[in-house]
Amino acid sequence: MLIQDTTAHAAALLRRAVAAGKKVAASTVAHFAVKLTRAGRRSTGSSATDVMHPGTQLGGRSRMVSFDEPLGMDDDGAGALTLADVLDNGQEDPSMLAARRLDWETLLNGQTQRGRMLLAVVAGGRALREAARLLGLSDSSAQEEKRKVARAVKEFMGNTILADCARQPMWRDNIMASKGKRAMRAARL
Repeated sequence: MLIQDTTAHAAALLRRAVAAGKKVAASTVAHFAVKLTRAGRRSTGSSATDVMHPGTQLGGRSRMVSFDEPLGMDDDGAGALTLADVLDNGQEDPSMLAARRLDWETLLNGQTQRGRMLLAVVAGGRALREAARLLGLSDSSAQEEKRKVARAVKEFMGNTILADCARQPMWRDNIMASKGKRAMRAARL
C-alpha cells in the first residue's frame, strides 16, 4: 500500500510541476513523494477519521487488527478465540442471500402458475409426488413440469447454479483456510 501511495504521490507531483511549466529532477520528485508518505499522507486524500489512514493509526486513534490475532479463550477453554472465529457465525452471507433472493424473484415471475406452485411446494420440503397430488397432476406430468422448471433455472442462472449455491463466499474460505493453518501449526508443536 505504501509503495502505491508513494508512486501516486510522485505522479501527482510530476503532473503539477509539468502543468506549472517547471523542470524537476526525478530525485526531487522521489524525495518529496517519500516525505509525503512518511508524513502519513495517502494518495487518495487524507482524513483524520479514516481508520485505515496511517496518521490516524500513528496518532493512536485506531489500530489494525489481524483476523488471526487471539482475542481470548473460547468458552470451553480449549483454544484461543480469534476475530475470524467471532465474525464467522456459520450463517449464510447476507450479500449472497440478497442476490439469490433477487434472482429467485425474477425467475419466479417468468414461470407459469403451475411452475410457481410446483416450486413453492417442493421448496417447502414436500416430495414431488405430493406436489403432483396437490396440483392435480399425474406423476409423469409432474416430472415433465419439473424438467421444464429445471431447464428454465439453468437457462436463467447458468449451468453451474448447483455448484454456485453450494460454494461458500471467498471471505469465509479465507477464514477457514486460516483456521486450518493454525490447527496444523498447533498439531506440529
